[in-house]
Amino acid sequence: MTHDERLVPSQPSSGSGLVDSRLAELTRSKTYNKYGTYGGTQDTETNLKQYLFVILKRKWLIMSLVLIITSLATIQAYRDPSIYQGATTIKIEQKSQSILQSGANGGIIIGQNDPNLCGTQLKLLQNRELARHVVLRLDLPHNPNFFGAQARSGVFDSLKRIFTKEKPNTALPKVVGSEPTNEQDFRDRTFTPEELAALEPYEDTIIASETIEPIPATNLIIIRYIHTDPQLAQKIADTLAEVFVSNNQSLQEKGTTKADQELSQEIAKYQAQTQKKQQDIFTYAKDHQLPLNPDQTGSLADKQLATYSDQLLQAENIARSQQAAYETAKSTADQLSNPEIQKDERIIKLRVKISDLKDKETGLLQKYTKEWPEVQQVQAQIKDLEADLAKAPQEVLNSMKQKAEIAQKNLNSLRNSYSKQSGVTSALTKHVIELASMRADLASDQQFLNTLYQKRRELNAVKGDNNTSVAITDYSRVPRAPVGPARMRTIMIAFLLSLLAGIGLAFMLDFLDDTIKTVDDVDRYIHLPALALIPAVRSEKARLRGGDAGPAKAGETTALAMVKDVRSPIAESYRHLRTSLLLSSAGTAPRTILVTSSQPSEGKTTTAINTAFILAQTGAQVLIIDCDLRRPRLHAHFNVPNAKGLTNRLSGEEMDMDKLIQPYEGQPNLMLLTSGPMPPNPAELLGSEEMRKLLVSLSERFTHVIVDSPPAISFTDASILSTFVDGVILVVHGGRSSRAVVRRAKQQLLDIGAHIYGVVLNNVKIEKTRDYYYGGYYGYYNSGYYRDDEAEESDAATTRA
Repeated sequence: MTHDERLVPSQPSSGSGLVDSRLAELTRSKTYNKYGTYGGTQDTETNLKQYLFVILKRKWLIMSLVLIITSLATIQAYRDPSIYQGATTIKIEQKSQSILQSGANGGIIIGQNDPNLCGTQLKLLQNRELARHVVLRLDLPHNPNFFGAQARSGVFDSLKRIFTKEKPNTALPKVVGSEPTNEQDFRDRTFTPEELAALEPYEDTIIASETIEPIPATNLIIIRYIHTDPQLAQKIADTLAEVFVSNNQSLQEKGTTKADQELSQEIAKYQAQTQKKQQDIFTYAKDHQLPLNPDQTGSLADKQLATYSDQLLQAENIARSQQAAYETAKSTADQLSNPEIQKDERIIKLRVKISDLKDKETGLLQKYTKEWPEVQQVQAQIKDLEADLAKAPQEVLNSMKQKAEIAQKNLNSLRNSYSKQSGVTSALTKHVIELASMRADLASDQQFLNTLYQKRRELNAVKGDNNTSVAITDYSRVPRAPVGPARMRTIMIAFLLSLLAGIGLAFMLDFLDDTIKTVDDVDRYIHLPALALIPAVRSEKARLRGGDAGPAKAGETTALAMVKDVRSPIAESYRHLRTSLLLSSAGTAPRTILVTSSQPSEGKTTTAINTAFILAQTGAQVLIIDCDLRRPRLHAHFNVPNAKGLTNRLSGEEMDMDKLIQPYEGQPNLMLLTSGPMPPNPAELLGSEEMRKLLVSLSERFTHVIVDSPPAISFTDASILSTFVDGVILVVHGGRSSRAVVRRAKQQLLDIGAHIYGVVLNNVKIEKTRDYYYGGYYGYYNSGYYRDDEAEESDAATTRA
C-alpha cells in the first residue's frame, strides 16, 4: 500500500462535502496564528481577547506575584517611620558697592554684582563645619531622640502604623548638658581627630536630611530639614539658619580686618623701597654727571655729538659734490661746454667782451674794410680775448681740484672729531640707560603704592558695610503633619510594577511553553490533520490521564463513563472523531486502526476505547485489541478477566479466536481482545508474521479493528504494528506533550512507511475566553443546549446517525 499518494480529506465543514488533496499538501507548513480559528489555515489579527486569554490562563501566578510584592512593599513602607519637615526662610542679597573716586582724572568706580554669589551661598549652607556647629549648639550627641526615633522601624511598629494613625510627638526634646552661649567658642576650639570622628555621623545625617530650595525670581532661600521628631525638625532648621547668618557676618568681618592688615604691611614695605630707590638715582646721576631732571632732553656731550654729526653730513655732501664736479669737468672733451666751467664768472665776462667786440667789428665792417686801422684794432682785441678764453677752462679745473682737496681734508678732520666725541657719548649712554631703568623701576613701585593707597581708602569707605546681606525672614513652625514617606505611592508603584511583571512573566512563560495546546499548534508544528479535540472535564481528569480507575460498578467503566452522557461535550468530540475517521480514506472507511501516543499517560487507551464504542454505536462490528503487552489496561477499564488473550493466540496456545474474544454487555456490537499474560518478548510477538495474519483475518471478520499499542517513542511496538494496519491515530495530551517529542514520534512512524490519519488532541482545557470554534461550541453545550425533555429525541437521533 502506498501511503504517500493516499488521498485524505481536509477538515470537513457543514455542507461542503469531501475535498481531496495529496498528503504532501496537507502536511505542508501553513501560516499560523497561535490563537486563530480552528484549523489554523487563515491569517487572523491578534486582538485583545487573545492577550486576555494568556493573562486569565495564568491569573493565579499574576495574582500571587502581585500579592507578595505589594505586601512586601506595604510592610516595608510602614516599617519606615513618619517624617516631619521644618522649613526656615532666609534672604541672601548682595548690597550695592560704594561709589569711590580714584585716579588722576577722578574717574568713578562702581562695583558689579557677583554672578556666582547665589551658588556659593547654597554650597556654604551644606558645609560640614556648619553642620558641626549645629550639632554642638543643640548638643545632639546627648539627645537620644536624634537617632532613637529613626531606629523604631520594627515589624510590630510597622503593623501598628498600618492600622493606627501616628500622632506627632509635641514634647520638647530634653537636651542633656549646657548649651554654648556664642559661636566664638566653636571657632576658637580645636577638635582632636577622635572628636571629629565621633561627630561625623551627626554631620552626615544633618547634611543628608537638609534640603536647600531657592525660590525662583527672589533672593529667598528655604532651608528644609526632615526628621522623625517634629520638634527636632523645626529646631534644627532654625539653628541651621541662625548659625549660617552668624558665620557669614563673622567671615566678612574677619576678612575686612585681615585685608586692612595686609594692605598696611604692603604700603610700609613699598614706601621703604621707594625712598631707597630715589636716593640711589640721585647718587648715580651725580657720580656720572647726568641730568637730575628726567625731563631734560640730553647732556652737553650729546649736543656736541649731534653738532659733529650735522657738520660731518654737510662736509660729506660738499666733498662729494666738489669731487663729482671736478671729475665731470675733467672728463669732458669740450671743456667750455661743461656746465660747471660755463658757470665761471671770468669765462662769462670774456665771452661777453668777445661778443661785444664782434658786434663792434661787424658794425665797422659795414662802413670800412678790414684794413681799416680801427677794424684791425678791434680784431686784435678779439684775438687776445679768445686766447685768454682758451686758457680759462684749465684754470677753472685747477681751481675746482683745489676746492675738492680742501673739502676732503675738512671731511677727514670732521670724521676724526666725530669719532672722538662718539666714544665719549657711548660711555655716557650706558649710564643714561641704567638711570632710565632705575627711574622706571621707581615709577612702577610708586604706581603700585598709589594702588595700595586707593585700596585702603576703598576698604575704609566700605568697612562695616558688608557686600552680602543674610537675614532670617521666617522661622520654622512645629510641623503638625508628616510629609513622608509616600506610603500609598510606594504601594501603588509596587502594585503596578508587580502587575506588569506578572503579566510579562505570564507572556514569557506562554512564549517558552512548547507544548501542544490547540488544533492550530497541531497544524503548524506537527503538520498533521487534527481529527478531533477531546475536552477535559474536571471530574474526569484522572480518567483522561489514563490513571487507575479503581473498581467500577457493574455496567459502567472508567473510560466509557465519559461518553455515557450523549449530551456531554466529550461524547460529541468522539462523534466528531468518528466522522473524521470514516472520511479519512477515499473509497472505503479504514478497517484496522492503530491508536498510539508519543509518550505514556497521554490517554491513548481511553481514546481507543471510546473510539471503538462510538464506532460500534453506528451498528458496525468493532473489535478493540489490547496490544500494549507491557502495561495492558483494557481489561481494567471493561472490568473483564485477562487470563487469556492476544499473547495466547500469538504463542500458539489457543488458536480458537472465539474463545479469546470477549463481548461487552453495554454495546453488543463491541468485542474485546485483551492482552493476556504479559510475555517476556513483546516486540517479537507483535512483529511476527502471525500477528500480521491475525490482523488481516480480523479485518475481514469485523468492520473496524481498533488496536491499542504502547507509546511510539518509548518502545518499537507501535512502529512494528503501524506497518500491519491501514492507518495510525496519534494521541497528544493537550498542554503537556512537547512539540519536539510529538514530531519525533511522527517522523519515526513515517520513516517506516506508516500512514498517519491525524492527531487527536486529548484532555484540552476549554476556556470560554478562547476565541475559537471549540470554546464557543462546547460553551454552547454547557449553556444547556440539550433539554431534559429532549433527551429521548437526542438519543434516538444519535442511534439513527
